[in-house]
Amino acid sequence: MPSLKRLKARYQDLEEEWEEVSKKLRFFKKEIIIKTDAEAKYELEQRIEEYEAKQKEIEEELDELEEQINQPEQSQKADLEKSQSLDLYKPLLKLGYWEQHNLFEEIAGKYSYGMFLIQGCCKNYGQKWLLKRLALIFPKILEDKKIIIDLNRTSARTDILAIWNEFAGRVHLPENSLYSQIAEKICELWKSQNVLIVFDNVDQTIKENLCDLLRDFWESLAQQISENDIQQNSYKLIVFLIDRQGVVSGWNVGFVEQYDSAWQPKYPFGLPAINPFLEKDMRDWLNYQSEFLPKTISTNKTETIKAILEKQGIPIPTLQKICDLCGCNWYDQEEKWLRL
Repeated sequence: MPSLKRLKARYQDLEEEWEEVSKKLRFFKKEIIIKTDAEAKYELEQRIEEYEAKQKEIEEELDELEEQINQPEQSQKADLEKSQSLDLYKPLLKLGYWEQHNLFEEIAGKYSYGMFLIQGCCKNYGQKWLLKRLALIFPKILEDKKIIIDLNRTSARTDILAIWNEFAGRVHLPENSLYSQIAEKICELWKSQNVLIVFDNVDQTIKENLCDLLRDFWESLAQQISENDIQQNSYKLIVFLIDRQGVVSGWNVGFVEQYDSAWQPKYPFGLPAINPFLEKDMRDWLNYQSEFLPKTISTNKTETIKAILEKQGIPIPTLQKICDLCGCNWYDQEEKWLRL
């Protein structure tokens, strides 16, 4: 393929040629109006037809050249945007959530399986962002079996059978399979790979459904793990429940909230509720991550902190503001960054 320099030179030559052809066309079209001789008119019509065809040919080549010239520029722009978003994504994952991060890392690093509740008072507290961050502590878990069930769907809000049927379908079991069969299938899958299960929007279902999930599915699963003596499996089996309104802990359905030596992974664990980022959190983050951030926000840290604090430490608006200050659009990256 010709170099970009040659393509641009050819493009410039063609533009000049197009101007010359257009100039002659305008002349011929003026002449044909004033000519009275039939033979002269016919000759001009032939010339006009010839030059119009030539003009069209040049325009088509110009279009092709323009596409070839813009392609590497667009590719370079896309690569730059991708690099910038990736460069920002990594330091953003270091902001806040350390209480939940450290506790989960300690527990999940010690045990091969467990169920964890992620909770915050509203969706702007970044429960899904924390989920992705915790999953990345064991990145291989994102490469194997993932089961995601959204309890916000109308059919699953009050109907536990709808939840069981969807769960069964996602592990390739027939409809109306028993919860014990689902637990057995999960155990079977876990023997050969990591398994990540996410129940999203648990706050949107009813308390009784969550009790059934904990009692019938999780207790059954924990019992089968014990009976098959696979507690020390080299693979991870992690179940996350996401509460976007901070109501589940008030249901008193059996989540353990204090971690000590007596805790066993058969007991569901409630990670600490997400709180707004503190000013200290943001200052420490900016100091430790400044070399990985654009100079636009790392040079004048006082102004940066002032701008960030406008969002009162609420996680998602704070992350959006940082992206904005870095020249990155959160909404353009959100789906990719939060994808499991």
